[in-house]
Amino acid sequence: MASKDRSGGARLDSADFCVLQVQLSSKGAVASSYPQTHFVTVDNQMETLDFVHNNLDLCAKNILKLLRCKDNK
Repeated sequence: MASKDRSGGARLDSADFCVLQVQLSSKGAVASSYPQTHFVTVDNQMETLDFVHNNLDLCAKNILKLLRCKDNK
């Protein structure tokens, strides 16, 4: 779920949101397994982008949780 941030904070550019490409692969994966590519939409505030950059492992874990919940339904 996303919502538009109307705080007027510092942005990367004039867009309200940006799309990040995330490639997930298993640790110790053999060369024949391909990483999964997912696209994630986040608001374009510098604070959010810095958080995602600094906590990429945590963000990847959250993406995996969402994918597992989606697969279980």
